[in-house]
Amino acid sequence: MSADKRWCEDARRVRRVVLLVLDGLRADLIGSPRYPHLSALRQESAYTLDATTVLPSVTAAAMTSLFSGVAPNDHGIVSDRFGVPKYLARLRPMPREVALHGLPSTGVVRQVPWPLRPLARRIVRELGMQQAHFAPANVRELLRAAMPALRTQTDGLIVMHWPDCDAIGHTHGWMSEPYLDAVARMDAALGTTRELMADARTETLLLALADHGGGGRLPNAHDSAHPLDCTIPLLLSGPGVHPQELPNTHTLLDAPPTVLWALGLPVPAQWAGEPITAAFAAPTAARRTDVRADTPELQLLREYVA
Repeated sequence: MSADKRWCEDARRVRRVVLLVLDGLRADLIGSPRYPHLSALRQESAYTLDATTVLPSVTAAAMTSLFSGVAPNDHGIVSDRFGVPKYLARLRPMPREVALHGLPSTGVVRQVPWPLRPLARRIVRELGMQQAHFAPANVRELLRAAMPALRTQTDGLIVMHWPDCDAIGHTHGWMSEPYLDAVARMDAALGTTRELMADARTETLLLALADHGGGGRLPNAHDSAHPLDCTIPLLLSGPGVHPQELPNTHTLLDAPPTVLWALGLPVPAQWAGEPITAAFAAPTAARRTDVRADTPELQLLREYVA
């Protein structure tokens, strides 16, 4: 195996990364006065509202990519059905990499039905997550379950997954009034989360993103290459981050290496993305240096639009 990738050895490090997945959040809602906490986060972040998720643009495939650092065809989860990654033996999952360097990791996700709980526990174990907390599938209960870690875990990685927008989008449609109300609930929870992190903000990087959009090809679905289904927001806020709008070349696959890089850890060479180092550079430098070739996902989106 080739040597692990390294970037900017003198880059500023953080003690803790909070990775927040806003399931099914449409990027075009960030900035609306209806959602003041999302707007405030954007103002304080290095962000793009034109990042791209993986294909297929479904939660199981995207979340597995987020944890494994590779595209769905390389980890083997190519539908919206969760499972142990087909190619687990050759993967280097992000929580496992964090643990290998002596740092803790905590995940807070929605509870699953009883028959699926053994599988859920096995997935958590195989990915290397040290602590996992399951809570009812709404943002209030999930945030309540995450509060102890947010208050006491001062190092490593905390992952939170909030499913409200996705669930309502499938039932009532993306951009319906119930969907917009779900975004408002997540926005309020984001405000509470940032309050909980206030004392540790100088040592914590918040990386917030969606796993997919929705309402593109069909009003109550997101499994397509339509731009509204594949475009996601991606925001970074914390020590060393220069608030700015980032180029639209970033993808969901850039999040895992950004987590490790921010923690000062080497990035596995097999991972597909790159750390978003531009977020830690002055805006003019970021626009000048963070340029790279299109990913397959971006190429497919441009073909779809054309």
